[in-house]
Amino acid sequence: MAMFQPLSVVKIDVYRKKENAQIHRIGNIAFQLVPTSIPQNIYKSTIALFVSEITNHIFKEEEYNPDFFHFFKTFISTLEESTENYSNLHILYMIHLAHFLGVFPENNYNSQNKYFSVEKAQFVPTSDLNTLDEESSSLLSQLISTQSFSDELPLNHHQRQNLLSILLLYYNVHVCDMQNIKSLDVLKMVFEN
Repeated sequence: MAMFQPLSVVKIDVYRKKENAQIHRIGNIAFQLVPTSIPQNIYKSTIALFVSEITNHIFKEEEYNPDFFHFFKTFISTLEESTENYSNLHILYMIHLAHFLGVFPENNYNSQNKYFSVEKAQFVPTSDLNTLDEESSSLLSQLISTQSFSDELPLNHHQRQNLLSILLLYYNVHVCDMQNIKSLDVLKMVFEN
């Protein structure tokens, strides 16, 4: 088995000769978490591929961010250790990633505000062309309310696909263009069953 699996957590000591140099010297590589169940499970490996691509697509800069690293490492550990109920982890990842990007939606869902406006990032009282329907809004409110990756979120295939499309649209509006995510088709195909 190759040591560099998708979502392996490694500590790398890199030495720069000059501040703006593009070629660096690697001093040491220490593996902190090498997934073993993720590469052996088609569902987990597809989730790992999708989350890797989303993360790589969003983060362009090298920046020290220990809170995000802890979040990301927790996600990897949860996916690695889960024996069941992991089919929604990529959706939970995307909603909680919004915290770190400063675009977490306001969960003001109630009997008056029952339509989610993607542009306003909150629930609104009236439906229009830019809001989600009531069922999708209710599901999104439940998703926003989750506290961790271990929270149960019972979703069927259709609901999962719908929430994923909503989150990609949300990221498209508030973060960056998400239309060229190549692993999305693979994810949809694998989870079709």
